[in-house]
Amino acid sequence: MMQMDWIFPTQIIMLPEERDLHSHEYHQLVIGLKGQAEFEINDKSSMIYAGKVGVIPANFQHAFSSLYQAEVLVLNFPQFFGNDELANRVNELFVSHGYYQLDAQIQNLIQLLVCEIQANIDDHLLNKACSDTIISLLHRHLIDENEEKTIKRLNQEVIDNFITQHIGSKITVAQLSSTVFLGESQFYAIFKQEFRVTPHKYIVEKRIQYAKTLLETSQFTVGEIAQQTGFANQSAFSHAFMKYTGGAPSKYRQLHFSTI
Repeated sequence: MMQMDWIFPTQIIMLPEERDLHSHEYHQLVIGLKGQAEFEINDKSSMIYAGKVGVIPANFQHAFSSLYQAEVLVLNFPQFFGNDELANRVNELFVSHGYYQLDAQIQNLIQLLVCEIQANIDDHLLNKACSDTIISLLHRHLIDENEEKTIKRLNQEVIDNFITQHIGSKITVAQLSSTVFLGESQFYAIFKQEFRVTPHKYIVEKRIQYAKTLLETSQFTVGEIAQQTGFANQSAFSHAFMKYTGGAPSKYRQLHFSTI
C-alpha cells in the first residue's frame, strides 16, 4: 500500500487517435488543454476540450481517443495519503466519476504549478507545495460543482441592475461580463450554467417583463413600448412578445390593463 503526500507524476500529453480502454490503481484527473477528444468513464461518455475535466477514480475502466489533436494535462493521485486532511480532500474529489468545467484562471494556475513540478522533479518540498495547492484548487472548484452550490459565482443583482438601467438600449454580452469582471467567453459559460439560459435570452425575458408592466399600467402605444424596452421596432417587439407569452401585446393589454 503506497502512501504519498503529493501528486505523481504530472504530465502534458497529446492523446492518440486510437481508442485505448484501460484502468489503473490510482486516481486520475484529465484536464483538456486544446483540441477535442472523446472520453468514456465506466460507460459515461463526454467530449474533453479546453478546461473540461474528466474525473477517473482508481480501478474505473476508461477510454479516450483524440478527434482534433487533443492535448491534455494528466494528474495522477495515489489512493492513500499519509496526511489525513489531504486524504479526505482527495477522497471527496474522487467520490464519483464524471465531467466538469474549470475556470480559465484556475486552469492556467494549475498548468503553471505543473510546470514547476516538472522543472524541479527532485525538489520534493516544492513538489509537495505545488501539489497541495493543486488539490486545494480542484477540491474547492469540483466539490462546489458537485453540490450545485447555493452561493452563485455571478452576482444576479448587479447583472439585473445593469439590464434595468439599459433596458431601452442594445445590451451585449461583453457589457454584462464587464459588470462582474470576467472575460466574455468565461462569463457566457458560467451564466448559462447558473441561469440555465443564454445571456441573450435572459435579456429578452427582462425586456418582455418590463413590457408587460408598461402594457398593464401605462398609456404608451405598443410602438412606444417597443422603443422603451429596447426592441428594434414594433414588429420585432410583437414577434418576441408572442413567442414568450403566446399572445399579441395589444391582446395582453386588453386582458390586463389596470386604471388603478
